[in-house]
Amino acid sequence: MIPSITRYASTRDLLASAQQQARHRPGHPRVRIVAAWRPVAELPRPGTAELDALAADLDADLLRLRPERERRPGRERDVWHCTLRAHPDSPPLTDARWAEAARRVLAATGIAPDGDAPACRWIALRVDSHEVRIIAPLARPDGRRPDLERDLSRAMAVCQLLDIDSRRLAATASAALRARPVRSTPSPTREPAAAPPAHRTR
Repeated sequence: MIPSITRYASTRDLLASAQQQARHRPGHPRVRIVAAWRPVAELPRPGTAELDALAADLDADLLRLRPERERRPGRERDVWHCTLRAHPDSPPLTDARWAEAARRVLAATGIAPDGDAPACRWIALRVDSHEVRIIAPLARPDGRRPDLERDLSRAMAVCQLLDIDSRRLAATASAALRARPVRSTPSPTREPAAAPPAHRTR
């Protein structure tokens, strides 16, 4: 798994970009939220009609703490974006595994440390079977700035550990499959053939 981190000025543009990219992928995969700072079921879906509502929800703390950014659109690159890509030849990860990967990266990079309730808002969007995009406006509700020093190095370290975990799980599953006893299927029993009728001699 490989991380790539950039900064953007617009949460909505990032959401729209994820939708646009998915349309050009083979099979046109449906973009979906696999994890977020609050229960996914409570969030607007990342469909085209709901992009404004989802962006506003994510940007709520950012706009409350920095209202001036609305008067200078595009000037502040305060939206953190991290793309996680798995190797295209690797087995696709489940949504649960992608969600775990996103949370571990967010904790390590300082966006949403474990047990830190007033952390930044964020979502993890699954774009296709081998890619997830994490979007996090850089504003905490308590007003403090998240500590993002060496965020890419930290994300890379987490991804290396995730790859090790994935290989270990695959090896364990393979060993369990080989150790499973093979049950032989009994051959179907056949009824004995009837004896031919005896010929009577006269």
